[in-house]
Order: sequence, then structure tokens, then C-alpha cells
Amino acid sequence: MLNFLNHYHRLFILIILISISIFSWFYTIAGVGMNMSAWKMTLINLNLISHSNSMEFMEYKKTYDIFLNLTFLFLMWFFMMIAMMLPSVIPFVMMFQKINEERKKFQYKYAATTNFVLSYLLVWGLFSLIVTMLHYFLEIYNVLNTNTLSVGYVFGGVLFILAGIYQMTPYKDSCLHYCRNPIELLSSNKIFTNQGAFFIGFKHGIFCIGCCWMLMLLLFYAGIMNIFWIVGLSFYIIIEKYFFQNNKFNLISGFILIFWGIRIFYVNLS
Repeated sequence: MLNFLNHYHRLFILIILISISIFSWFYTIAGVGMNMSAWKMTLINLNLISHSNSMEFMEYKKTYDIFLNLTFLFLMWFFMMIAMMLPSVIPFVMMFQKINEERKKFQYKYAATTNFVLSYLLVWGLFSLIVTMLHYFLEIYNVLNTNTLSVGYVFGGVLFILAGIYQMTPYKDSCLHYCRNPIELLSSNKIFTNQGAFFIGFKHGIFCIGCCWMLMLLLFYAGIMNIFWIVGLSFYIIIEKYFFQNNKFNLISGFILIFWGIRIFYVNLS
């Protein structure tokens, strides 16, 4: 009976996580609060439809408008990050829950899995806040096109080259190591308190950001709401995390990104 209840509880958590992921994808694709869906914005970035100059995403005329627009902008980034990252961390959450169930069965101390998940989401919320402010300043200084939500080739080329270089650094390898081997974060009994579980979730979120933050910034060139790039990066993150256990994949992807950055400069300057 206890095993059945544990399985039921684990299934319930899995359904919640999947539901959050689906909602985040829906929110991102629908472009809630952004006056345009991600699909339509993608078609604009691909030059398949033309944009209207009257369709502005942000107007910074009144304090209330600034606050409202920044709120929607933050939510766009936040749910986009959750849509991209939460599916890749679900196996870790389920592992955490299974360990908790085993400890509960033997009447050992355990912590609510919710604390781990909430702290993980908090980290990406903080990252989204930083990127939102970057987005805001790039727009008001006319670096980011408000119609296509993309930057020019100079900024974009630099982003690709820097992302490629970062792919080959030991910092990337170190963060990716802990993302690929979460059991190392769960090897201490200190995590089986509410504060400990919160800390581990926060720490795992930091490692995830350490793996992916430069890749996320590439959206500034591809188009922040470009659905093909969002889906592509999501699959890349899963493949990098679960299907390759050495740094050769990072080296190859790094060289590709550097080459693409150089190509952006060459095409636009020739």
C-alpha cells in the first residue's frame, strides 16, 4: 500500500512538472502581453511576412507603462526559460523525490521536493530579471530592433563568438559536470531539511545557468521570440546534458558557434 501511495505521489509530481512545462510553452508561443505571438514574430524574423511600424512592443512614456511593459517582458523571459530548462531537470527532481520516499519509508529525515523545485525556478527568475533589464537597455539605446526583437550583425557576431569560446572553457565543463551528475549534489544528508533542499535546488539552478547563459543570449540575434531557435536550443540542452559525457561535443559546438559568428561578420561586411 505504501509503495502504491509513493508511486501515486511521484506520478502526481511528474504531472505537475509536465503541466508547468506545457503552460510555459503555451505562454511563450502565445506571446502573452507582447502584442504578437511567437509564431508571428518568427515569421517576421524569417522575412516571410512584413511587420508594421505601428506594432511596437515597448513604449516608455509613462511610469505606469514602463512598469507594465517590464512586467510582461520579465514574464516572457521567465516562462521562456522555464519552457526550455524545466524538462531537462525533471529526471533530477524525480530522483530527489524517490530518495525522499525511501527515507520516509525508513523514518529518516526528508525534505519536501517542492523546496527544491521552487528554488530552482527562483534562480531562473533572477536570471530572467537580469536579461529583462538588458533587453530594456538594448531597446532604449536602439541596439535591439523593437519590431523583430533582434540586434544587428555586429552585436550578434560578437555574441556567437563569445558563446563559442565559452563552450570550450573549464567553467562550462564544471557546470555541465554537475548537471550531468546530480547524484553528487544529493550525496550529503544536509539536503534532507527544507533549507538544505532549497539550497540544493538553488545550487543546481546556478550550474544550469553556468551551462546555458551564453546560449540563451544568442536569442538576442536570432530573435527573442523565434520559436525555431527556442525549440532548437531546448533540444540542444537536453542532448548536451544526457547524450554526451565528455567535452568533445562542447569543443565541436564551440568551433561551430565561432565559425558562425565570423560568418555573420563576413556576410554583412562583404
